[in-house]
Amino acid sequence: MSESMSEILAREAAEAEARAEAEERGEVEPAPGQRGRKPAKDPSQVYAVRIPVSKLRRLRELADELDTTPSALIRQLVIERLDDSDVRSHEAAAASSDPPRESASRELKLGPRRRRAPAALATQHYERQVRRRA
Repeated sequence: MSESMSEILAREAAEAEARAEAEERGEVEPAPGQRGRKPAKDPSQVYAVRIPVSKLRRLRELADELDTTPSALIRQLVIERLDDSDVRSHEAAAASSDPPRESASRELKLGPRRRRAPAALATQHYERQVRRRA
């Protein structure tokens, strides 16, 4: 009469999989508060990068000056260098048929500045954390 735990879990897993497949086909809407399984337009991948310790201080300083994180700065620099390389390749191909054009700008282009909490709010947050631990 009663189902075993493994039977319950197997039934729920099958129902969840069927619902996910129906969401992918567009037959049902995702449950409120949940995202569908639609793949990203331009998916990302995590890649480990080794940076000499002698350069880390300067990376952190530059990221702080630009009000961004070091990892975001690394990502932006790599993407900009790749985009610049694509532009130069395109220009080289076009140079064979068109008159020479100016080379691509090598300026650092960054996104919007991230917002930082005022020092007073950060202090209040820290004090709350200390009180919770006590």
